[in-house]
Amino acid sequence: MKKLIFLGVILLCCASDNMAQVTVSKPAGLDGLIYSRTAQRKHPDAKIEGYHILIFNGDNRKRAESVKAKFDAEYSHYSEVVWDEPNFKVYVGLFKTKFECMSLYNEIKNKYQTAIVVKDKIQYPPLNDE
Repeated sequence: MKKLIFLGVILLCCASDNMAQVTVSKPAGLDGLIYSRTAQRKHPDAKIEGYHILIFNGDNRKRAESVKAKFDAEYSHYSEVVWDEPNFKVYVGLFKTKFECMSLYNEIKNKYQTAIVVKDKIQYPPLNDE
C-alpha cells in the first residue's frame, strides 16, 4: 500500500506541466576577474603593474624579519622580506591601484614612519580560497 501511494505521488509530480525557468545573470566585470585569475593559474610567476608599501630598508636581516613579524601580527595583508643587495627590504600589500594602496598606507604611516608607497611590478595577489 505504501508503494502504491508513493508511486501515485511521483506520477502526480511528473504529470504536472509547471515548468520552472531559471535566469542566470553575471555581474559586470566578472569576465575580467575570471581572465586575471585564469592568467594567474597558468603563469604563477607573471607580474603586473601595481603598488606595495616599503616599511623597512636596511642591512640587518634580523631587524627586517622582526619588522615583518610585527606587521604580520597586527595586519592580515601580504608581506615579504626581499634581499636587494646590499639591503633587506620589507614590502607589504599587493595592490593593483594606488587608491587601494593608500588606504593601508594611511593606516600604518604613524607606526612605520619610513613607509613609502612604491610602484613596481608585483606578483598577482594571492587567491583567497574561502
